[in-house]
Amino acid sequence: MRIPAIFFAADAPQEIIIMASLRGKDGYFQSCSTYTDKENYFLVDSRYEIVRVLGKGSYGVVCSAVDTKSLSTGLEHRIAIKKVTKIFSKDILLVRAIRELKFMKFFKGHKNIATLLDLDVVYVKPYDGLYCFQELADLDLARVLYSNVQLSEFHIQNFMYQILCGLKYIHTADVVHRDLKPGNILVTTQGTLKICDFGLARGINPKFFRNRATTITNYVATRWYRAPELILSTKNYSKSVDIWAIGCILGELFGRRPIFPGKNSHEQIHELFKILGSPPNETVKKYNWKIEGILWVKYKPVKWTTLYPFAPPEAINLLTRLLQWDYKKRLDVEEILEQDFFKYVRNAADEPKSATAFDFSFEETANDIAGLKETLEREVKEFNEECQVMS
Repeated sequence: MRIPAIFFAADAPQEIIIMASLRGKDGYFQSCSTYTDKENYFLVDSRYEIVRVLGKGSYGVVCSAVDTKSLSTGLEHRIAIKKVTKIFSKDILLVRAIRELKFMKFFKGHKNIATLLDLDVVYVKPYDGLYCFQELADLDLARVLYSNVQLSEFHIQNFMYQILCGLKYIHTADVVHRDLKPGNILVTTQGTLKICDFGLARGINPKFFRNRATTITNYVATRWYRAPELILSTKNYSKSVDIWAIGCILGELFGRRPIFPGKNSHEQIHELFKILGSPPNETVKKYNWKIEGILWVKYKPVKWTTLYPFAPPEAINLLTRLLQWDYKKRLDVEEILEQDFFKYVRNAADEPKSATAFDFSFEETANDIAGLKETLEREVKEFNEECQVMS
């Protein structure tokens, strides 16, 4: 199928042309393939053979595909294609798409962060959007958790250690992931874990946000892994929201079920009270938390040893220090790596830090759709040029 990468708009004068794809060679797709399940539409280079849709979220849809170029080697290279949709309709959606793209480029190469392989921008409706081609893992941690696979103490130590190595790289770039959960941690058949999905990630370096309110929307992060300050306040914005999620994942690895499975924000707070006990009065006053009704009942904390009787003392101690009401009392990622729980799996020489903080300055310089579109196209072209040089 040969579709022009530059074609005439149906209702526009012929001198007005619209690009169909940023990747079109000499103005045309030499060949391409399309896919639809009547709800989702994909238009990609013919080297990619789309298999099926894997999932859909508020910001896009992900499908699995085969890179047919790899078939000549005798190996089937499966990939994931994330299509970020509706990006040209609002400037905030374009900013979000650029931010996620820049994150993936910035973190490319770390073994515990999902690798970006290819990029494209498609303009033809209904296929339009930013296409991010990434490595496809066989599983995510959520599927491992709810399988019949037995997890030893060593497995849990190793899994958590790999997640923390990826998070250390992210945090030392002054970036907060904001949506850490088992479903956003890929697991390969070789047992490598990789953090993915930076759609909600944000920066915390004040250098880039002098003219912007440093608030955090309280709906970020999947509810079960959401830190209490994200539910009770909109002003607390720190790396500690990821540390809370790490604690939730650690407990879930031992218990094989979520620690705080609330069905809504009110019930989520109730779940926290039932396990952690009522927050100290000084913490409530310190952060001006508004907790209606529930403060009239004083809850006592449940001992972690009661919830996880088979967890070693080192894990219990770590859980206690991660799942703190007061975010300032939680350990940071480098302190966590120093804990005894990881002493048999840790390789301190292989825990790289980001050399620089992530640069968010683009968010301050381009505030209209035209300017943001240029930024997006420039980022995609630069990435593809870098890939061509390396290939």
